[in-house]
Amino acid sequence: MSPYVGYTRDVVVDIASQASASALSPEQFVDVQRSRSAVRSYTAEPISDETVRTLVTAMLAAPSGGNKQAWSFVVVRDPGNLRRVRAFAPGVIGAPTLLLVACADNLRGKDDPIVRRVGKMCVAMAVQNFLLAAHAHGLGGCPISSFRTAPLALLLDLPPHVEPALLVPVGRPAREPERSIRLPQEEVVSYEAFGQGTPPTTP
Repeated sequence: MSPYVGYTRDVVVDIASQASASALSPEQFVDVQRSRSAVRSYTAEPISDETVRTLVTAMLAAPSGGNKQAWSFVVVRDPGNLRRVRAFAPGVIGAPTLLLVACADNLRGKDDPIVRRVGKMCVAMAVQNFLLAAHAHGLGGCPISSFRTAPLALLLDLPPHVEPALLVPVGRPAREPERSIRLPQEEVVSYEAFGQGTPPTTP
């Protein structure tokens, strides 16, 4: 059975909205994480400026190797610009009302080989923050790596040291997304050594 049975988008939005009055409990926060899934079909409802600012704030709070923050992001919302970007991004399905172009900024990490090595990992963690915040606001999205880098860079006036890593289409889901079925924990998680250990017991 999928571990996501019982979670609907309305339930998650209701849980997340409680944060306006008080902090989420650990259980509520994990509920938001566990119930997120890929969304590829969107309504035409625009995303408010306030919500965009909140998503960006959450995104920039992600871990960063050496705190170099070797990333740059472009938020695309103009309908014409969205169409032009989608023309070079076959992985973008549907018509999102926002596209996040998440990039590694190789200039910020140029003097640190560790930062250069983990730069795209940090970008991916920032994208995860963005997606979780979007989900908590009743939005949905999906990270995309299928796009043509050169024309995208020209469209967005990206300098040579800014390298697109992921596209993230986001919008209001047109329908409740299907819940993905994940492998059982015992197949992918070990304790103390690979293939060994006993998971923590439930009290």
